[in-house]
Amino acid sequence: MVFVMGLLTNNMYAQGAYVTIHGGYGLGLNSQNGGLLGYSNSVRGNNSITYKEANYSLGKGLTFGGTFGYMFNKNIGAELGVSYLIGGKSKAQETYTSGKTDYTLSAKMLRINPSLVISSGLEGVSPYAKFGLIIGSGSVKNEYNDNDDGDIEYLKIKLHEGLSFGVSSSIGSLFKLSDNMSFFGELSMISLSYSPKKGEVIEATYNGTDELQNLTTSEKEVEFVDSYTYNFNSPSPDSKPSKELKIKMPFSSIGLNIGVRIGF
Repeated sequence: MVFVMGLLTNNMYAQGAYVTIHGGYGLGLNSQNGGLLGYSNSVRGNNSITYKEANYSLGKGLTFGGTFGYMFNKNIGAELGVSYLIGGKSKAQETYTSGKTDYTLSAKMLRINPSLVISSGLEGVSPYAKFGLIIGSGSVKNEYNDNDDGDIEYLKIKLHEGLSFGVSSSIGSLFKLSDNMSFFGELSMISLSYSPKKGEVIEATYNGTDELQNLTTSEKEVEFVDSYTYNFNSPSPDSKPSKELKIKMPFSSIGLNIGVRIGF
């Protein structure tokens, strides 16, 4: 109804198309424990090992992108945004008598964001709010670096494929610079999780020697599925990827974006 009313009254108010260019940084929200990924803090003694929860959120990091928007009138508009996340690193460590293991998680994601814009329509400084959907496609890197009494084993695993769906909201203000250009700053929140479809070992070394070629397909590739059955009498051949249950990885964030808006 709001959309139709905006179309019917668009001759009464200022309207028009615009583009924006923006960048910013987001802090991770809805962190979860990384035990499923071998990601945890622990200290091992002679007769025991102590585990400490290591939470992570992959939504934190630098973002940049742009939008195309259209104001149907001075108060109602719509936008289609595209942004790219360069995620910050999350780290954990396990220590034991003869060495330590370091774990590192990082992510990248391309996101498409259609939104409804509600603006005050004021001159000079104009507050606004945006609500929309967000669709993401990305990848996660899980790095494992074990140093056992000088022997170093290193693995890098890439989790990828699959789409994620979530919601977004923002509040901000436009600061008019000229008739066609404005500066803006906004606080944005994203609620999003990502379930990769596939995983693969992309690097494997032992004391600097490449071991990737020595791994079987089942050792270096995995498919994430909703359910699977393992038959002890007839296991899957090594020439096929192994199967694991799907995992949901947190990509939620809250952050600040700044940019410019150029009207046509």
